[in-house]
Amino acid sequence: MPGPQPLNIFIVAEQFRFAGKLATLAPHLIDRYPEFDFVRGQIMPISSMVCAAFSLELYLKCLIRLGRRSYEPIHDLEKLFNLNGLKNQIEIKRHWYKNSSGVVADVEEFCREEGAAIPKIDFNYCLSASKNAFGVMRYVFEKGVAPHRGWLGDTIVESARYVILERHPDWENMRQASLLPKTSF
Repeated sequence: MPGPQPLNIFIVAEQFRFAGKLATLAPHLIDRYPEFDFVRGQIMPISSMVCAAFSLELYLKCLIRLGRRSYEPIHDLEKLFNLNGLKNQIEIKRHWYKNSSGVVADVEEFCREEGAAIPKIDFNYCLSASKNAFGVMRYVFEKGVAPHRGWLGDTIVESARYVILERHPDWENMRQASLLPKTSF
């Protein structure tokens, strides 16, 4: 059986990326859009991180499939990144380094506040810290988050997405066709 089509993976990745962004933005939209009143007072970083981590997993799998290769059903972002060809890896890193000042500043500030040594904050550090974020953040209520583990991958998400859209700009506005007129019953 052939593997999933890259465009289909991309469309689902986009849905999780959008859901993660909405989890972050919805509480700030209440005054402008009363429909968001149900999230008043809610701060949803865990759901946002889980959605972002899953979107990165899917973007990486999309890039693997664009290279006509297969992947295992894993969530390890580091392994999925390494399954990508060197060209994809270089392009993702290049885009990350152009846009990573925010995450670098955030990690440095966190370390200063905690009185911890500031690590070398580069792409590899952020990917390694985030590599199991989908599982870790989904079950954070059970074990918490180990030091230097969790989610530092937002810029990696955007970088992987950028690489895909560089090749397929026509995909940016692709959406899943609705299968039903309602999403809940």
